[in-house]
Amino acid sequence: SSLEGGCAERPEAPPLRQMAADGMMLLASDPERASYRRVEVGQAETSASAKIARRVGIVLTATVAAGLLVAAVGLRVAVIQRPEREEQTMQPRASLALEAKSEVHSCQMQENVILPGNDLEQRIGVTSASNCCTLCQRHEKCLAWSWATTSAERDAHICFLKGAAPRPLTRVPAYGWVSGETMQTEKEGAPLQTRIAGTGQSLYCYALMQPTGYEQGLISMQYQERVSIFECDEYAVYSNLRIELAPGVFTGVVNSTLLCPMGGEFGTALNTGIFLAVWAKVVKDGRFLFHDWTVKVDPDAVFLPGRLRQQVLDHPEEERGVYLNNCKFGLHGPIEVFSRNAVTAWALNAGKCVEHFTTLCSGTCGWGEDMFIDQCLQRVAGVRRDDEFRLQIEAHCDPPLGWEECGDQVAVSFHPFKTEEGWLSCYRKTQKKHHARGAGGDDAPSTEVVHMQRRLAR
Repeated sequence: SSLEGGCAERPEAPPLRQMAADGMMLLASDPERASYRRVEVGQAETSASAKIARRVGIVLTATVAAGLLVAAVGLRVAVIQRPEREEQTMQPRASLALEAKSEVHSCQMQENVILPGNDLEQRIGVTSASNCCTLCQRHEKCLAWSWATTSAERDAHICFLKGAAPRPLTRVPAYGWVSGETMQTEKEGAPLQTRIAGTGQSLYCYALMQPTGYEQGLISMQYQERVSIFECDEYAVYSNLRIELAPGVFTGVVNSTLLCPMGGEFGTALNTGIFLAVWAKVVKDGRFLFHDWTVKVDPDAVFLPGRLRQQVLDHPEEERGVYLNNCKFGLHGPIEVFSRNAVTAWALNAGKCVEHFTTLCSGTCGWGEDMFIDQCLQRVAGVRRDDEFRLQIEAHCDPPLGWEECGDQVAVSFHPFKTEEGWLSCYRKTQKKHHARGAGGDDAPSTEVVHMQRRLAR
């Protein structure tokens, strides 16, 4: 089947569209029933019956909005609690001078810091940071680790062992975590590179991947090449199955068939229900709270995080949140960029948006997820919408002639490139352009230099 916009095409239009719309309205106002229905859907998905599977694809459209609302209830608590520990979370101590007893090396540790990504494996039931450090020292490829105290709740007493790939680790403030490095210079990939994200530039990037088709190959290649979302300060890949993309790198599982019809007002993938399920998982995981920006990227978009870090400096956060409109025709789905407060507003208003637009359209509106979230944030949640047309050059957004050569020197992404060869060719051309200007790869000028240039320009 053809794949587009985060769903596998289902040829028939759903005959129960009005029932789905009614279900959205009902479930969005009844979280307890939503939770019960989501259990039913999960059980149905495991059935071998194709008929049930098709029905689940329809029912999910009616239930995942409520699923996001349930996740938002948990988020509301987190948001209320967060200011009480904001100072602790955002200002980690430089060094605790803690030492792990080891036969080889001592560990330098930092409290209230996590090192996301580059996971080699996870060890459950580790009772102290010192023990986590020792496990890392004894692992042939481990150079750093993060360990969760009981304050980290769901991840309590889990030790995450980390290597050098796919990119330098970012030290991210996170209450209830302790992280460190082994300082073992003889190991592969040593010395480990770490960084601290510039103010207002920390990126949490995720992609939704179909379990079959070309997308898995693209994502695995991007991981091996250490590019795209894997250059962000933290990354995640979601699918409806647990899939190993590389040794120790697995997809997060979303409660969805990832099936949707094509059609609606613009003849696009009607994938709103799917992405409501994905966002429910993103919100439940809660990692976006530790970063300034959350970025959703399609696997076939050539994405350059270094360029995005410079562009977001032009879009300061505010209390109501901000998101970036990437096309003169309205928000397009290949890359979507939301501030931390915008994601919070989206989570807390998604159920209200489902009800509002179902009433307005006298049923489902026949929109893709990009148009739905654009309308929701702008017209219901009241989030600030900034035009940022440098975000993408895209086939469906009136691109310039020759755009496939990827020669634009400021565009954050180019879409679509559905083969590994085509994707890599485009990416390498963007790097040649940077080298020709003496920029040295995808790394843009430092934050300090950019701020100085803007002060002078004023």
